[in-house]
Order: sequence, then C-alpha cells, then structure tokens
Amino acid sequence: MDQNKFQEFKALIFKVGNEEYGVHIKQVVSIERMQAITPYPNRPPHVLGVTTVRDVVTPVVDVRTALTGESLKPTDDMRIIIVQVYEKEIGLVVDAATDVLDIAPDTIQYPNLLEVKDVSYLKGISKLDQRLIILLDIEKLLEDTTNLDELKEIKDEF
Repeated sequence: MDQNKFQEFKALIFKVGNEEYGVHIKQVVSIERMQAITPYPNRPPHVLGVTTVRDVVTPVVDVRTALTGESLKPTDDMRIIIVQVYEKEIGLVVDAATDVLDIAPDTIQYPNLLEVKDVSYLKGISKLDQRLIILLDIEKLLEDTTNLDELKEIKDEF
C-alpha cells in the first residue's frame, strides 16, 4: 500500500486484551465509564444491547468479541467509546481507553500478509517506539462483524 495515501491524524488508542488499537479521533464522540446495558432479543452476535448516553439510546458493541471471538471480561478500566457511524452514535466496549496520539504517515505499515485476506477494517499498523497500534476503520469493522443496518435502525425504534 502506498505510504503517501496516509496523512497525519490524531487517533484515540484503546486496548482489547493485550493489543492496542487506534481509531480516528474525528469519529469519537465521547468516552464513557461502563454503565448498565439493556439486552434485547434477536440482536446481532456482538451487540450487547443498548444504553442511554446523554438521553440518547445507543446500541453497544463488544469490540473484543467482534475482533477476537473471545467473551467480554469485565474490569474497572473498561470503557464505552461512543463513535459516530453513518450519522448514528454507537458504543464500543473496550478493555481500556489509553490515550490520544498523533499518527504520522511514516509510522504506518500495511503488512503483505493482510493483503491476501479480506480485512477491510484494517487501515494499517503504526509502529511508535516499542508499540504496535492496529489502526481500524470503525465503519468497516461494524459492517464486517455485525448487522450494521440493524444497528442503524435501533435508535429510531426506541
């Protein structure tokens, strides 16, 4: 992948397990402490349910299950990252939200191995000092791992 196609941007860094991931800060609305999540019937596999954030009913997705297939392991550091996707707010449950970093284009690589598999939500991997940060396209991640159309409609139903 051509390095010149990347531009410097700020990313919110979060952890899922031992891995660090980054999403473009422009997609992030807020970072919330864990709160009660109400499950509902017939939801997509990675959707935990809905919660209310600032009087807005928001669907909540378990990012650990979406990325690794492993179940959620509750901790005090867990956060719900509220992101804007297709003009809807969706909550992403992560193990921890750690920091905001400037990601320079010359730190981003796209391993050839990933070109073979269709991993459309992977934008690249940024190597910063001793850290490897997997950069995600949240819209594509949600499209690939959940029924995004159903997530888009949830807010309208409540």
